[in-house]
Amino acid sequence: MAQFSYKGEEFPYSPKEIHLSAAKRLGQFPLAFGGTSIQQLGKELLEISGTGELTGDLAGEFARLYRLFSQSDSGILQLPGFSPIHCYFTALEGVGQPGPAVLEYRFTFVEDPAYADILGASGDRSAQLLEGETLYTLARRLGVNAAELIAANPQIADPMSPERGSTVWLP
Repeated sequence: MAQFSYKGEEFPYSPKEIHLSAAKRLGQFPLAFGGTSIQQLGKELLEISGTGELTGDLAGEFARLYRLFSQSDSGILQLPGFSPIHCYFTALEGVGQPGPAVLEYRFTFVEDPAYADILGASGDRSAQLLEGETLYTLARRLGVNAAELIAANPQIADPMSPERGSTVWLP
């Protein structure tokens, strides 16, 4: 089972709690002859939050979390039992009594919108190639194995020069 990590930085203790929050945006519209219609207007970005405990060198461990939190770009979050998620580290809080024993921390990550639509509405795992992207650079961007990505896409003859906007099936 994968260990709790963000941007490749592993943490010695898995979170005590993990909360995944997904929501849809709905609109309510009046119908011409009475009543209303509810329509889906899209989805909110996935939010991942939770709590954990730091022990040992509390200042050093919290500083390591804070350095990751302070970075402005998104990265890959790996939670035990879940597929990797591209997200931003948006909140970090240490909670506890001063002292050497244990420090509880709370964290929040929000899905990176650039990667939010990898799972299509039908549940198919696919992605669209960007301008100048190869199957190798797409694999790196999505955090998947390049050989498996190429094998899953036999319709793309040359993995080094696929057509922009092509649908790529993820392994």
